[in-house]
Amino acid sequence: MKIIDTKPYSTSLEYHEISNIPLYKICKIKQIVNLSNYQNIIFQSPSAVMNFDQIALLQGKRIIAMGPGTSSHLRKHSYIAEIPETEYSSKGVINLLNKSELTGRTLVIKGEGGLSRISEYLNSASLKTDELDTYNRQKFESYEEIKKKFTNVDFVIFSSALAVELYFKHIHTGEETFKFLAVSSRIQEVIKTFNKKSNVIDYFSNDLISQIKLTLT
Repeated sequence: MKIIDTKPYSTSLEYHEISNIPLYKICKIKQIVNLSNYQNIIFQSPSAVMNFDQIALLQGKRIIAMGPGTSSHLRKHSYIAEIPETEYSSKGVINLLNKSELTGRTLVIKGEGGLSRISEYLNSASLKTDELDTYNRQKFESYEEIKKKFTNVDFVIFSSALAVELYFKHIHTGEETFKFLAVSSRIQEVIKTFNKKSNVIDYFSNDLISQIKLTLT
């Protein structure tokens, strides 16, 4: 079984069946922020953590991660973050925040062009919230060599809307027989806009291969 994961970085949990083939690159951008103004720090993605200049200065802050992948990267810096119970999305974070009192100003750390649903919701509730972009996503100049790697493949995993869009613009030929896998229902909906079906998988499972095999039944 051959599986391609289009995530822009490799994970610490490796499977010999899975090849990491990014469809865009992550580029760190200039950041200006005074952390003393904020009590709550929300990270929307692993890349937000990896590219944050002041990651060593979060002691005493309430730290929230959108999902297990982001939480895992925070643990590398000895931070234990709160995460949603099940829905690893903006909605999940909002539900988590609504279960307890939010005191002090909040900073949402994300990527350029990323969703602003959390900050919009909190500000609409008069909970002062700002955003900080730590990176942007840039497409590659050419996809010719990457396209060659999408042969004799059984599954392709998408973890972002941008990866889906770049795949169908630069890689897809219409002759593929492999299955599309989405890490969330939101990504599944993006794939659907290209008239393709996909299965949502538990991407953060301790046995991802078994999760993928379940889509065959």
